[in-house]
Amino acid sequence: MLVCSALQAGLQAQAGFTGFFLLLPGVFLSGLLFDRGSGLLAAAIAVGVTVYLSYAGRYGMEFLLPCALFSITAVGVAVVAEIMRGETKRVLQAEQAKTLLLDEMAHRTKNNLAILVAMVRLQARSGEPACAEAMESTARRVQVMAEVYDHLSPKDGSRLVDMRRFLSEIVEKVFQSLSADGPVAFQVICDDCYLSNQEPLAIGIITNELVTNALKYAFPDGRSGQVVVELKSGELIELSVRDNGIGVTASGQPEGLGSRILSLLAQQLEGTLLFERLDPGVRVVLRAPRKPGLFD
Repeated sequence: MLVCSALQAGLQAQAGFTGFFLLLPGVFLSGLLFDRGSGLLAAAIAVGVTVYLSYAGRYGMEFLLPCALFSITAVGVAVVAEIMRGETKRVLQAEQAKTLLLDEMAHRTKNNLAILVAMVRLQARSGEPACAEAMESTARRVQVMAEVYDHLSPKDGSRLVDMRRFLSEIVEKVFQSLSADGPVAFQVICDDCYLSNQEPLAIGIITNELVTNALKYAFPDGRSGQVVVELKSGELIELSVRDNGIGVTASGQPEGLGSRILSLLAQQLEGTLLFERLDPGVRVVLRAPRKPGLFD
């Protein structure tokens, strides 16, 4: 209000202009930015400045009418600013409450999935070796679902997953739970991109399956090697997992439950899954359409 009052006084002194419109922005901003009642206080100050600048030594309609009209206008602007400030505050509080609720739901869902993983692994210990291995694979898949909730973060008004951190953590945990016969290293190469929670879930499970298969079958008899996971974001989502192990069978297309899971997840992403022979090793590439608004 001090700045607006100084500008108004300067304008009147230089140009003789008696319109007091420069005071209204101060009233509006005071009501919008500060605590309740600040707008009305600013309106009272503006009216006082108006009376001071327009008083010419006598009271009459030429003095009272402009002051009365400005007073009504200033109070109206103050009331509108107060209402807008109140509505803005309520919207922010509602957004904060929604964020807390989503965080709580994500936390509870992750805890429930963690309990399920623990139960499956506990049951696997008392089963036959083949059954125990299948249940352990299931536990790792469920764990990938739980990992999604650890990486959800608000960005651009949505809750997205940082794919670089997400894939790095998945691959690291697969290497911690499975050990190849020989020294095998891994590398994760990922563009700086964010996806909504459905796409990361499918991509995470696909990555889990492919890295698990590489550790189980690509490096027998103490063979050393490397597994490289790469995610590119362009017109297509392109995920590739490659190793320099012993390669695949003559058919070039693995069979089994894991392969069927990969096919179903690729269909969910409306993408294609290709197996390519390397010398040495194998490369599996997932290509899926890029969904608008999901990548940065």
